[in-house]
Amino acid sequence: MSVSSAKTMSPVKVDLFASALVGIMASLFATIALVNLDLFGKSFKGVELTVPLVFIGFIVLCIAGMVVARIGGRILPIVYKFLKFGEAGGLNWLVDLGIVNLLIFMTGFSAGIYFAIFKGVSFIAASTNSFFWNKYWVFTGGKKQDEKKEIGKFAIATTMGMAVNIAIASAIAYFGPHILSGIIDKSWANIATIIGSLTAMIFNFVIYKIWVFKN
Repeated sequence: MSVSSAKTMSPVKVDLFASALVGIMASLFATIALVNLDLFGKSFKGVELTVPLVFIGFIVLCIAGMVVARIGGRILPIVYKFLKFGEAGGLNWLVDLGIVNLLIFMTGFSAGIYFAIFKGVSFIAASTNSFFWNKYWVFTGGKKQDEKKEIGKFAIATTMGMAVNIAIASAIAYFGPHILSGIIDKSWANIATIIGSLTAMIFNFVIYKIWVFKN
């Protein structure tokens, strides 16, 4: 590993612990979504979906991803940073998805103005989670900035991402059933959430790196 690459990486134990924690949290929010979609107990290619399988799968996947990130980072540092952001972003996406499904499960509403409100609540929760993971794990080592200014820039960037997220997700949730019938509203809500979150994730990575955390 080159000296420059080594400086961009967190200690191995920190990365592995963080990845395991990401896996645990991701499993929890994924479980909420899967319960609402009534997918537990069903078989996919002969494998029955269970809660232990979800937890083991996510934890192993996150740790394996971090190993790949560290290996790739020896050649190209941006690979390490982007894959770390990917894990944190994946967790944020599942926080978003999990809270949307929790609110749908609790209220029974999955479309219209209620869905837009749920998306707003879930995005705020996911963004709060995002700030801590990005500041204290993904983009560590960046230029030191005034804490209030950093939070302010994060809030602006995240608000922009939220607008992109909610606009895309709401449009898909509204127009999807009219374009393609045969898919229930609850499924469209999840499809919309996934696409909206992934779009915002790419947008936020660029903004966070070059402006918010100056990494």
